[in-house]
Amino acid sequence: MEISSSTTSEHFRVLLPYCLGLADPASNTANLVRARGMFDTVTPAETLVLVDAVMQTVEDMELVKTIVTRLLHSFTKALAAQHRPFERGFPFLEELMSRNDRITAILDSLKPQVVSMNSKNSPGLLRKDMVASLDRLSELTAHYTLKENILFPVIEKFVEENRCVQLMWAIHDDVRTTLKDLRESLADADTPLAVLNRQFGQLFFDMRSMVFREEQVLFPAILPRIPRNVLLTLSEDQHEEGQVDPTAARGSSDGRIDLVTGNPTARQLVHLFNSLPVDITLVDEDDKVVYFNTPEHRIFPRTKAVVGRTVQNCHPPKSVHIVQKILEAFRAGTQKEAEFRITVGSRYVRITYTALYHGDGSYAGTLEVSQDITGFRDMEGEKRLLDWQDR
Repeated sequence: MEISSSTTSEHFRVLLPYCLGLADPASNTANLVRARGMFDTVTPAETLVLVDAVMQTVEDMELVKTIVTRLLHSFTKALAAQHRPFERGFPFLEELMSRNDRITAILDSLKPQVVSMNSKNSPGLLRKDMVASLDRLSELTAHYTLKENILFPVIEKFVEENRCVQLMWAIHDDVRTTLKDLRESLADADTPLAVLNRQFGQLFFDMRSMVFREEQVLFPAILPRIPRNVLLTLSEDQHEEGQVDPTAARGSSDGRIDLVTGNPTARQLVHLFNSLPVDITLVDEDDKVVYFNTPEHRIFPRTKAVVGRTVQNCHPPKSVHIVQKILEAFRAGTQKEAEFRITVGSRYVRITYTALYHGDGSYAGTLEVSQDITGFRDMEGEKRLLDWQDR
């Protein structure tokens, strides 16, 4: 592996074997003896490189989580020496930190509630208060979606050692799952306290450690690597911009596009794709996203930062191997379509991947289409009459 300028070769050669050895601490004594003297001087940039190297070496994500948790524990004194040790004033990062403060405050308020839960056998009112706190935390996990769709693509573009974003995304999903499980557990009066305590413990650890990982490792490590003008233009609005304005399409006023069966303008094509009752994402032959539509109620969020990004990095780590398998089969020509049906919140969603080929049979890319089919499940018979209500 090429050693980044973010770390010294001496540190890297000594610390990486120690970090990898954390998979089995009992047999890691020799590495610990060699590395211990460096713990107090490890920098966020070095930590980022080490995490990247661990992820290149270790395939199992659960084992990666364990190793990284242990290595961060080893480096805590150095990494926590200064609170938020990086240049301030970038609006998007300031918003993320503001959300972190709110997350921390809610977790602090939940802790005594968990203590009371154990001493009072979880009366209904207490559980109701706890669910309310979980709901507020769920709202703040929009923070994670912003990172995944706005910050992570920028990190992938400017920071070579960027595999940490896959780990963060996996932990984001862990938090989402734990919040869901906790709501269900609190709704069931028969849920054992041991189960609730385990779930709350996991939630506290994952959310608090994520704050630490962002503010004490990720932000200080990436800021020197990303151009200031890029950091200053990052905005929550990029995620909430909604439908693309057709008038913004270049050449839409007079330029027409030959589609063989017609010559619509770019503006008309934007109208067309945004009016379809589906999410569309087009991926080229190199697995890069080249286009996505913006229907009014998109199921899966997308931002313009996704264009040019590998499609594997646009999916949660737990599903990347499936995406990769599909793309490889499409490229080889052994399969031409894949279908999934999943539940997303209250919506029942059908997802299809369709292989695209040039006239000579060579692979041209993949079309991903997602559709909310919740209302289709109860349909019967025919509908032939127009049932608009008079206004």
